[in-house]
Amino acid sequence: MFNRRSVLVCLSASLSAAAFAQEWPSRPIKLVIPFAAGSATDTLGREVAQRLAQKLGQPIVVEPRPGAGTSLGAQFVENSPADGYTILMGSNATFAVNSVLYKKLPYDPVGGFKLVSTVGEMPSFLIVSTNSRYTTLAEFVKDAKTRPGKVSFASSGIGSTGHLVGEVLGHAAGVSLLHVPFKDGPQGLTAVMSGEVDGIFYTSTAAMSLIQSGKLRPLAVSTRYRTSDLPKIPTVAESGYPDFDFVGWIVLAVPSKTPAPVIEKLRAAMQSLQADPAFRAKLESIGIPAKALSPTELEAYVAKERVRMVDVARQADIKPE
Repeated sequence: MFNRRSVLVCLSASLSAAAFAQEWPSRPIKLVIPFAAGSATDTLGREVAQRLAQKLGQPIVVEPRPGAGTSLGAQFVENSPADGYTILMGSNATFAVNSVLYKKLPYDPVGGFKLVSTVGEMPSFLIVSTNSRYTTLAEFVKDAKTRPGKVSFASSGIGSTGHLVGEVLGHAAGVSLLHVPFKDGPQGLTAVMSGEVDGIFYTSTAAMSLIQSGKLRPLAVSTRYRTSDLPKIPTVAESGYPDFDFVGWIVLAVPSKTPAPVIEKLRAAMQSLQADPAFRAKLESIGIPAKALSPTELEAYVAKERVRMVDVARQADIKPE
């Protein structure tokens, strides 16, 4: 009798989930961006929301919830109803870096979410003011060797990709750089333009208009490849550090108890979007190469990144807070 009842309960739950998935989405979806408005991830989120909404047949509303190294936005989504109507656009900070940098987090980066899909990679450029004395990465590093702890770089906060890139470069070059964290990336860019900070490791997505207007100058890119939006800018590897390769990444995730059929429906929509040449071209044009992985590849990739971040933190002598 007990076994029969258990089977009936499981069958009922499966049928309910399937029925719910057939109806989903029947109302607008919220896409939470744990970064400031105007940031690269915010720009990416709005592009994804507009195109994904067409695939799903419902509006997708972008809601920036920045703060605490993406923790505030992640906590909000984890505590939201697991019904597919609240999605997180998380990053390597959310799912790999924060667990290394902080002893206690307000969300569970491993058990609190189901990873749905990769979206794209985010190369970081070392960017300085056009009034800066530095015209190459070599000049930046040479000055840092002459003045240990005096040459500064901004970031969008402790644990951000920009922070880690700076620390890893300092380790690779054998120099001590002064990290100056800001509330968000746009504030850091402003500080660089004013001369308050020497440079910033940031995406071209959010800085391109300032680069094109002649207010900022990119010196090098952190990835193993040059980017299509700034093809003349050399990689850090080309500039004297051949093994250097550091890239941020963006994924979509939902609360862990979201019904599997809903996740599969959302995942299929993203796969269709990523197969669209126009979407991939658009991302390339704003400095965010698209990245498509299968569910198994995605889980393995993020797990590997968590391990790698432990090594990065050790090399850069970053202690958990």
